Amino acid sequence: MASTFPFRLVTPTGIVFEGDAAEVSAVGPLGEFGVLPEHINFITSLVPGVLEAQLPDGSKMHWVVSGGLAEVKDSVLTVLASSAESPETIDASAAKTEVKEADEKFSTMSFYDPNYPATRDALNLAEARVEATALKSSAR
Repeated sequence: MASTFPFRLVTPTGIVFEGDAAEVSAVGPLGEFGVLPEHINFITSLVPGVLEAQLPDGSKMHWVVSGGLAEVKDSVLTVLASSAESPETIDASAAKTEVKEADEKFSTMSFYDPNYPATRDALNLAEARVEATALKSSAR
């Protein structure tokens, strides 16, 4: 049985990561999911959240993705993300401010408001940025 699989993270600006991974987890519309070696063929959309890749040496890499698609085909995982931010590029205090502002807006919004999905995604993205900055500081 294989212990790793090829993983590629691609955004509209190019390839963010390409290499082998032991495990990758991300967030889809039904919640968090994981991909291991020899995973069955699978495709899902992504929602804003943290994508984590465990590399063969045991180290972990993280990105905040704003949405996209994940596909496993013939034991190869390809993630086509709208955007992917490294935790090192995120300002922790700005991310916390984003969460507060998005939460205030979202908490007063009706489910029937046409801006509801976009506001929910903005809140999820802001929360993912805060989560990623916490992962960055705990890795030290």
